Order: sequence, then C-alpha cells, then structure tokens
Amino acid sequence: MVENFKYLLLFLLFSCQNKEQKVQLGKQLITQNFTILLDHLEYFKLSGNPLDVSIYQYVGEIKADQEAVIKKFQDKFQLSNEKIDNDLIKLAEIPQKNIGEYRLFFNSDNTFKNRNDVINVSFVNLVISKNNQYAAVEVVKSLGSGAKYEIYYFKQVNNKWVFEGKELLALG
Repeated sequence: MVENFKYLLLFLLFSCQNKEQKVQLGKQLITQNFTILLDHLEYFKLSGNPLDVSIYQYVGEIKADQEAVIKKFQDKFQLSNEKIDNDLIKLAEIPQKNIGEYRLFFNSDNTFKNRNDVINVSFVNLVISKNNQYAAVEVVKSLGSGAKYEIYYFKQVNNKWVFEGKELLALG
C-alpha cells in the first residue's frame, strides 16, 4: 500500500512539473512571437479612425475548433500518433505597448468596454508536442460581427520558437 502511494505521489509530482513546463513554453511562444500573432489587423480597419487591440489574458479553448486544430497540427508536423494535451495559460507577461499603429491592452481594463473601435484578440487551442519541439495556437481576431480564425505553427530552434506558417480556419 505504501509503495503504491509513493508511485502515485511521484506521478502527481511529474504531472505538475510537466504542466508547468508547458505553461512556460506557451508563454514563451506567445511573448516571442507577439507581433507575428497580431499580423493583418488592418483586415478590420473600415474607416480612418485608429483601432485599439484588446487581448484576452488566458489561452482558452474553443471546443468546436479543437479537433480541427489538433488534426492540422499533427498533419503539419507528422505527429499523427501523438496524444495532445491542452493547458490553461495566463498571459500576464505580455507587454502593453503599441504594435504599429495599434494600442494594446488587456480586456480586463473596463475603460474600453463600451467602445466599438476595439479588435478583440484571443489565443485559443494551444497545442505543444510531447517533445516540446512543435506548437500551434489558434488566434481569433474579431471586431463587431466580423471574425478571423487562424492557426499559427511554430518549431523550437535553439530554445526559441520560430514561426513555421499559418493557416486560415474561417472568416466570420
């Protein structure tokens, strides 16, 4: 009985360390590639007025897209036999600065809630391979009733996430 408890404790300790490692890798990926993930915001610019960008602070999930994102990720990096786990990641370390002409802020800032000129950006369905060498994240950019759903692919090279391409999932 005591022996089984030791194995359970070791398993839980390893699982927590592995989850924390995935969280750190996810933060690193998004922070290192922030400007890439926020490309083509001008798609939403309908008038001459400047737009602001609201960033959701957690990497979430969209269940309806999750299976498609995982399948595309596995196909892109030939990982069809690999089981994929998703973790909730808080993005408190994203710099609040301007990207080009767009001013960024976290969507928890209530002063921006009632504005119509804000592009909402969410990072969802982050997947990282078991060996931590490949990753993909779905980026949802929306303004009013329009939305753009894209998957961004990355490969780990010398402890840096390198952009490997993107794929449009849907326009709404």
